[in-house]
Amino acid sequence: MRKIILFFDRFSLFSTLFLLFVVAFNIIARQIYDLSGGNIRLMLPGAIELSRYTLLLLVFAALPRATTQGMVKVDLLSRKLPAAWQTFLNKLWLLLMAMVTAILTWLFSHKAWLTFYRGDATQDLELPLLYFYVLISLASLATTLSCLVAIFKSHKD
Repeated sequence: MRKIILFFDRFSLFSTLFLLFVVAFNIIARQIYDLSGGNIRLMLPGAIELSRYTLLLLVFAALPRATTQGMVKVDLLSRKLPAAWQTFLNKLWLLLMAMVTAILTWLFSHKAWLTFYRGDATQDLELPLLYFYVLISLASLATTLSCLVAIFKSHKD
């Protein structure tokens, strides 16, 4: 499971760097365009589309790590509960997250099959949507497995 999480960690890092590059490049390119009076146009075609889909992949790629490191939570009430209740609530959260991501895995894999048969593509760059849905399905599956591993791992401790 560690190797799978590490893969998605690296994928989310790459996605973050790519998103940063696309946005920063387009900001600088727009400034050059404005300063040149519209004569120099360096903006990336489909930058909004690239940003949108990169952010989507980034969010789903970061989810498997969130099960091991924990998501941001406000534990004002739960930290005052006995340890057994804290463990129970943590396992309940992981179980609910596993159920939601299992449903997402099924929905996105179904969508991947549909886009495969229809040949759907993005609007501007005409990138096949199949790749995005497959990556999101795999990230959702990894999150589901990571949640289940975390439930049973904490059960042994």
